[in-house]
Amino acid sequence: MSISALVFAIVSQVVHTIGAIATMGFYTDPAYFPLWSTLMMPGASPPGLMFYAASLAFSFLSGLIFAFAYTNVKKSIPGKGMMKGVNFGLLCFLMVQVTSALTMFLLLAVPAALLLSWALESLVVFAVCGAVFSKVIG
Repeated sequence: MSISALVFAIVSQVVHTIGAIATMGFYTDPAYFPLWSTLMMPGASPPGLMFYAASLAFSFLSGLIFAFAYTNVKKSIPGKGMMKGVNFGLLCFLMVQVTSALTMFLLLAVPAALLLSWALESLVVFAVCGAVFSKVIG
């Protein structure tokens, strides 16, 4: 499972970095500075090393949880081969990201376009990692 978690962390970091570059205007807009944690934005500057270390650690932990869940429910997921993993990723996307995005939209002043970007990033991460997990885990 640790190899799968490492794959999840790498894919997650790559996809979310590309997403952050594509939506950089939201992160550099002073109107949104109060939204970001001091770990991410200690000031009007890029995140520090601690943010990246925490991000990698959290991605690895998320990958362990994702792999554990896949291992325990893979027999009940429809599809064969990589499609089984993709279907698992889609299920996770619906259960985790969609419900979280709806809650964030209600509670936080995060722009809808940024929430949509985060959702699309998560969809890619979950689907790609699901496909990889179907090969690595079985």
